[in-house]
Amino acid sequence: MRVLCRTLSALLVVATLCLVPTPARSAQPVRIGYIPIGDCLQLYVALEKGFFTAEGLDVKTRPMQGGPVLSLAVEAGDLDLGWSNLVSLFQAHARGFSFVLVAPGALEDEGAHRTHSLLVRGDSPMQTIGDLTGQAVAVNALGNVNDLALTVLLATAGKDPQGIRLVEIPFPNMEAALASGAVAAALVAEPFLSSALAHGARRLVAAPHAVFGQEFMIAGWFAKTDWTAAHPEQVAAFRRAIDKASTYITAHPTEMPAILTRFTKLSKETAAHIALPAFATGLNLAALQQAINLTAAHDFIPQSFPARELLAPGLAWPQ
Repeated sequence: MRVLCRTLSALLVVATLCLVPTPARSAQPVRIGYIPIGDCLQLYVALEKGFFTAEGLDVKTRPMQGGPVLSLAVEAGDLDLGWSNLVSLFQAHARGFSFVLVAPGALEDEGAHRTHSLLVRGDSPMQTIGDLTGQAVAVNALGNVNDLALTVLLATAGKDPQGIRLVEIPFPNMEAALASGAVAAALVAEPFLSSALAHGARRLVAAPHAVFGQEFMIAGWFAKTDWTAAHPEQVAAFRRAIDKASTYITAHPTEMPAILTRFTKLSKETAAHIALPAFATGLNLAALQQAINLTAAHDFIPQSFPARELLAPGLAWPQ
């Protein structure tokens, strides 16, 4: 009888263990593309703190020079997951690309998380956005979120957005272009924003992305729809790891400069003083829809579409 009881007990233990969920192990490494800037901090923290490993994911990361190259790599199947600004994702959706968000990314607000500003030289006579009419203005890429922000700012001020000449200049080169007079203004992002301000530049518009609302999700993590359908466990595990990273960033801000220096080219001094975006585990669906509508209203996409079309199925999204 005792032997039978022990046998039954052992079987119950095994059965109980089988009911406990375990992280899904990746059959193949999940290939993630990113840009080595502060906005991709979630990825660095998830790697540093072992959140991917805890979720059973074997990840291979690849730094990329910019969003367009990264998006093409995801489309071609050279990457499984990538990071992109939202306006570029809206445009890709409008063109028929099957990209969907799998995790929220960087958030910008008008408080401590202001990571972009429209700058002019310290001695510039310009005081308002309307003063840019007839001038050359630098953006990092034409047709993206920064181009749209300038368009909305000018339209709101009653000025023709076509009245300025946009010049495509990489963020690292904007300070020199501004100082030399090659452009009259530049929409600059951190860490180059803090550097330009320290060297005498002045803010013309402190928070250009405020045109999208008090809080705006600049970017997110995305994949192709067919990849998410074929790898639901990996997608869910990636989302959980990124959410853990977002929570950790909020709870441990003093650790972030050191992590940034290990994953980017920022010096310790620079990393300690730049503004960083906020990171949240949730998604404001109404704000996302507002951004899509605004993108369509200014002809950056042919027409608006329901925000839910951009969300990967099978994940926790607002109802």
